[in-house]
Amino acid sequence: MTIAIWAGMGCVLLAIVAYWSVLLSSHQTQRGFIASQSWLRVSQMSHAVSVQVQTLLAGLEHTMRALESEYEDDRADDFQHAIQNTYDAYPPGTFLQIAVADASGDIVYSNLQVGVESAFKVSIRDREHFRVHADREIMGTYISHPVQGRVSGRWTIQLSRALYRKGRFSGVLVLSLSPEYILRYLQAIFDGPRDIVMLLRDDGSYLVRTRQYEEVMGTAVSEQHLSLFAQDRSEGTYEIATALDGTTRLYAWSRVSGYPLIAVTGLDRQAIFDPLDASLRQSLMRNAAGTAVLLLAALLTVWLARQRSLSERLRLQSEQRFAQMAQEVPGGLFQFQVDAAGRFLLPFTTPAFFALHGAQSDRTSFLGNALLQRVHPEDQTALAASVRASVDAQGVWECKYRVLLPDGQLRWLHGHARPQREEDGPLIWHGYVHDITQDQAMQETIRMSEERLRLTMGAVRDGLWHWDCRSGHVEWDARCFEMLGFGDQAFSMDFDTFCSLVHPADRARMQERLRQHIDSGIDYRLEMRMRTAQHGWLWVESRGEVTQRHADGTPERMLGTHTDIQQRVEQSRLIKALLDRGSALIVMAGPHREILYANERALQTFQIDTRRLPGGVPLRALHISDDSFERFSQLYGQLNAQGTVRSEWILRMPSGTGHWFDMQGSLLDPEADDGRVIWTMIDTDARRRAETALAQTQRRLEAIIDRFPAGILVTDACGQQIIAANRMLGSVLGLDMAVEALHGLTMNALLQRLPSSLASALAQDTAALEVSGRSLHELPGGHYVEIEGVPLRDAGQSIGHCWVLHDATERQRRESQLETLALTDGLTGIPNRRAFLERLDMEMSHIHSGLVPCAALILLDIDCFKQVNDSYGHAVGDVVLKDLVTALGHGLRKEDMVGRLGGEEFVLLLSGADAGAGMRRAEQLREMVDARRVDAGKAGVLRYTISLGVYEMRSTDPSGQVCLERADAALYYSKRHGRNRSTLWTEALPAIEKV
Repeated sequence: MTIAIWAGMGCVLLAIVAYWSVLLSSHQTQRGFIASQSWLRVSQMSHAVSVQVQTLLAGLEHTMRALESEYEDDRADDFQHAIQNTYDAYPPGTFLQIAVADASGDIVYSNLQVGVESAFKVSIRDREHFRVHADREIMGTYISHPVQGRVSGRWTIQLSRALYRKGRFSGVLVLSLSPEYILRYLQAIFDGPRDIVMLLRDDGSYLVRTRQYEEVMGTAVSEQHLSLFAQDRSEGTYEIATALDGTTRLYAWSRVSGYPLIAVTGLDRQAIFDPLDASLRQSLMRNAAGTAVLLLAALLTVWLARQRSLSERLRLQSEQRFAQMAQEVPGGLFQFQVDAAGRFLLPFTTPAFFALHGAQSDRTSFLGNALLQRVHPEDQTALAASVRASVDAQGVWECKYRVLLPDGQLRWLHGHARPQREEDGPLIWHGYVHDITQDQAMQETIRMSEERLRLTMGAVRDGLWHWDCRSGHVEWDARCFEMLGFGDQAFSMDFDTFCSLVHPADRARMQERLRQHIDSGIDYRLEMRMRTAQHGWLWVESRGEVTQRHADGTPERMLGTHTDIQQRVEQSRLIKALLDRGSALIVMAGPHREILYANERALQTFQIDTRRLPGGVPLRALHISDDSFERFSQLYGQLNAQGTVRSEWILRMPSGTGHWFDMQGSLLDPEADDGRVIWTMIDTDARRRAETALAQTQRRLEAIIDRFPAGILVTDACGQQIIAANRMLGSVLGLDMAVEALHGLTMNALLQRLPSSLASALAQDTAALEVSGRSLHELPGGHYVEIEGVPLRDAGQSIGHCWVLHDATERQRRESQLETLALTDGLTGIPNRRAFLERLDMEMSHIHSGLVPCAALILLDIDCFKQVNDSYGHAVGDVVLKDLVTALGHGLRKEDMVGRLGGEEFVLLLSGADAGAGMRRAEQLREMVDARRVDAGKAGVLRYTISLGVYEMRSTDPSGQVCLERADAALYYSKRHGRNRSTLWTEALPAIEKV
């Protein structure tokens, strides 16, 4: 193909690509324009819907406020007239019901039941549009989830507002709006058959949906769908396929201002883009047809030029395929011939041929001696002779030889070539060479394994046998005959003859093992007795394996060995006799904690089934629980580390009870580390149970003393040394030492750590203990200890001293608390009337004695406090009282005192203050309280004021009670003259009874 043709073809292709790029770009621009206009349209419509819904709800909320006002005025006729006007103002079917529920949720009015007496009450206390107002969660209009009528089955949207009378919650006004009214209102917006408008709550619940209305009512959008309405945004767009109808739409959403609602509009994506896509497809088809005609013309030109070089290309491809095939052949291919001068030539070789010989791919330098230099010296002569013989005979060449690689490694090669005469006359050998190093290594390994097996069999003196399973012929080697005392090949043998040599008691077991091995592949290995030439019996261990099977699975050949175990069996019997006559129980456990052997005493004690030995009885069967066995298994760690271990353990008896044994374990062969352990067990149950009973008695006594709810201290008969103490003693005495450290300590050492009064009480002798009784002692840190001494006697003789020490701190604290409670106000925590009057009398005595020149008495009262309790409850009143106490505490000196005389009446005593200081302090308190705000929870934020009366106490006053009465008169004057003020008592003020 010429360069001109290729250049022309390239120009045509570039022109086509440029044309199609412009065409597709214009199509994409059209789609983008349509998409942007569609998004703009759906966003504008979503905003318009949200505004319309806002306007609709604002009108409904205004209507509800009007109805709420009429209902609160308690004018039934006006309220009924207002309801009728509401129904007349909206299209028919807009409202299903207008109802009023009282504070308990019972319907007390419904326009559907006007003039009709109902036989039962209808309650909405379980409906959410009632609960949110009753719990004060919503203070304005609440829009509920769609509610389905319990009788009618119709869906409604409940618009509700709380009703209050005189500040108290009195019920809920409910307007039941038909979703179908909103549905008809929204269906007029879109004309597309699959365009939709949705109105949702903030939580995703459907209020209205113009498509599948009945299917979605009472449900909500999915969590994934709801997440598209970002909380921090008022509007947005998205594109999804809904699960209801599978339609993909372009959606836009807008939050309804002032309401927890979302308006969503959706345009059918298919209706938008299908007309455009159809137009674009027609354009593409027309342009594709023109492009195809142009390309066919260009391709026809190229094809004609290509035909001219096809023959040459086919020839080159054939050569390439042959080269590739040669590369895939395992080994190296070559052609060999002899020229007229008798020289060896290699017309063709693959790279693998040279790689196998460890040489570079250069046929010229690899001829003649260069090839032989790579061959192992021991194989060079044989290789050259095989080549010469093949050339002389003009026959097949085949040879195995070794080559020495440049890195010193040895490689075995196998070469094969067959001669073929070419058309022009010369004879050429076509052949291959491949690597057989692994095959040679495997054959050498097999040969060495056979040699080692022959040497091993001779060393262990085992006999070999062979059984031809088809003919039944059995062949023994000389060692098998020698074991039984026969000469080599003393007689011919078949399978029946072999069975006759086996002891009758072992014959069935041998045949069963042999059958299991042939049928299931279970190892054939057993110990049996065979008849000797002297008509005796020899213990033999027979092992074997099927080595060859027919295609149908039947055995053809089996090989095995015989081992003389007579001496081992005799030794085992001797050891068993010795073990069975001993007093100890002996068990041998295997590496998997299975019992391999148990002596006669162990078999009888644990009633072990001998038929399951060896290995059929787990060591776990001797333990009382899995936990016991797991803890016992931990002894194996010490056993493996030290070779022996000893411990006392409870094992299970056949009756199911536990029994104590002294167990000593030893590795059967510490050098072999095969996991076998010999356990020797001595019965120690009687001794252990006696020790346990004694120890339990001791522990009970110690536990009684240690947990006694008082400190216990016991000394010897001389009172010099401590022999017993409990933990409570250290706690009572505040000792910084463990109770164990007290045992054996001298009394003098303990007394040095105690206060003197306590030490003297503990140092009394026996005679003093009997008459001293109980005594109370104060310890540092405000702790109190009550001590009671008890002499210990046995048969009239002193055997020790016992002190019982009770912690009396809590009792003293309760007595002190009772005294404090008698003088403290329980609500506010400040002194009560009794405590304040005692302090007032004390202050009056100080003034009379001249210790204090004067004092200011401020009596105050919360204004209109009864209204707080009546309107918000006593709990809110208590909050106000505590807030006032907090304000009164600001700026108090340590010599001042504040107290509660009762109810909302409080008093301050300012020691050393005159009338001016008292008035200033009173005004500060009044202004501070007037500025405070109290958070009363659901009642909201409250404010309150106080009125105050001030009196200056002097030495001329007869008593504190008189001073209190004059301050009360000043307070009364403040309350009668406007409240929230302070008044200083003067002679001009009238007495309370005269006002």
